[in-house]
Amino acid sequence: MSPAKRKRDKGAKPAPIERLCEIIRDLLDILVSLYMMVLTIVLPLYTTDTGYRHMGTEKCMFFRSASLTACKVILPLAAIYLLCRLICRFLPGIKGKGKRPILSVTDVFAIVYLAAVVCSYLHTSFREETEWGDTFYGVSGWYLGLLTQLLFLGIYFMFSRLWQRRDWMMGLWALAAAVVMLLGYLNRFGVYPLEMQAAGPQYISTIGNINWYCGYIVTLVSAIAYYLWKGCGGSGKKWIHMAGVFILGIGLASLVTQGSSSGIVALLILTGVFYLLSMRDAGKMQRFWEGCILLSGVCLLTWVIRRIWPQAITYSESTTDLLTLSPLPFIMMGCSLLGWFLVCRSRWAGRFRPRSWCLLGIAAWSAAGAAVVVFAVLLAVNTVHPGSIGALSQLGAFTFDASWGSNRGITWTAGLTCFMDQNMLGKLVGVGPDAMALYIHSGVNPALKQMVEEYFGRLMLTNAHNEWLTVLIDEGLLGAAGYIGLMVTAIGRYLKAGREDSLAGAAGMGILAYTVNNIFSFQQVMSTSAVFLILGIGEACLRSNLRNARGSSGDGNLS
Repeated sequence: MSPAKRKRDKGAKPAPIERLCEIIRDLLDILVSLYMMVLTIVLPLYTTDTGYRHMGTEKCMFFRSASLTACKVILPLAAIYLLCRLICRFLPGIKGKGKRPILSVTDVFAIVYLAAVVCSYLHTSFREETEWGDTFYGVSGWYLGLLTQLLFLGIYFMFSRLWQRRDWMMGLWALAAAVVMLLGYLNRFGVYPLEMQAAGPQYISTIGNINWYCGYIVTLVSAIAYYLWKGCGGSGKKWIHMAGVFILGIGLASLVTQGSSSGIVALLILTGVFYLLSMRDAGKMQRFWEGCILLSGVCLLTWVIRRIWPQAITYSESTTDLLTLSPLPFIMMGCSLLGWFLVCRSRWAGRFRPRSWCLLGIAAWSAAGAAVVVFAVLLAVNTVHPGSIGALSQLGAFTFDASWGSNRGITWTAGLTCFMDQNMLGKLVGVGPDAMALYIHSGVNPALKQMVEEYFGRLMLTNAHNEWLTVLIDEGLLGAAGYIGLMVTAIGRYLKAGREDSLAGAAGMGILAYTVNNIFSFQQVMSTSAVFLILGIGEACLRSNLRNARGSSGDGNLS
């Protein structure tokens, strides 16, 4: 090295405060990465000697303990780092001071939701501990109160600002998810590699209740599917692609057999979304049909298993039987192979015609939309005038009563009653974090309490089995606006960024799957902690891409 070069390098030596910033930043990077591994690997696989007996409570307590420990270490370091960065801004002669803090539209909605959660807690009349729980920790055994909501939001802001992108960490998450999903598929056929107390049809894998499990795997399966659909793991990385296909196959097989219909509905809608994103590109359309072939294949495999061992499956419902016991998987495979062949032939001949595939997609979505409208009309008519739609009147799906939609009829009715009971301020900020059950069972509305207890007995109705409705009840209009805005803007921004960044797009697709599933489901520690982590990962990708586009030095991760 020339003397002049050594002199320039010596002159570029960072100031002590800058060096301190770098050290703290590296330490924060390590701590955040460790916390990510706890959330993505340890939490899903965490079990105790009691098995399923107290699985939900134990998962909540472990999540709370791990997250509070992470906060105690990470937050003070982050504060010191911010202070050092602030000092750097005002010291003369220091380069690379970073840009001004940037808030995205998703950040703004997250802040609105944060404000709503705090205001809801301050307004509620259920802060004192009762036999059912309180609003700080939440309903006993469920624990989605103020503290957990703050931890969810903390995950989002922590990872969106502090996570240094490492795609291989997503690979570790996928491997852990593969173990969870393989256990789920085996459990559904009565095979328990792990001995679990209180094992039964309503519990599955290392997650617990099938609704918890469904929300968790539909989110991860959709994100993995997007990553493969984008063609990641192609030339030179065939083993990554093959591993991803294997994991996706396990996830799809477990998803179609797990027993919660909301996951099948989400899978159907996400398949339609993938088609819309594929229809103008020959390569993506080919991968779309390959994904359909994989889905059809796992349904056929399960069909064979169920035909050979008819009594093996421990739990099934109408959608599971349709996908794994009827002729439908054969039809699915035939259509998938035909679609794949037509796309491949057009690619080989250089005559791929997006217009034809676009018209097919528009027709399919229009037909689906028309079917939904017709169903809604028939449901309303038959509910008001029972027996007026002929033979369809005998089907429970066409009568909105307490049992409609696996009891969604009564849970949605109870939830809307909770909201309508409130005064204007109550409607704005809700009854309190995780306080729907506290409100119902406190007897503030005796008729509501009687209706719920007559239907569910001694069981507590902790949520409305519709996430957005539950947020409306607990955190009011302000909370619903913040939460819905958080999810919708993230989905739109991340999927748009997915045109160039596969990980951002995968995050968007995972959040979309979670949101669709939770039309009929609810927040809980496993899937909601995962989706807030995915929100943070997606936002970190967008911020990183923005810094790269600006040619930033990259030390502005907390901005």
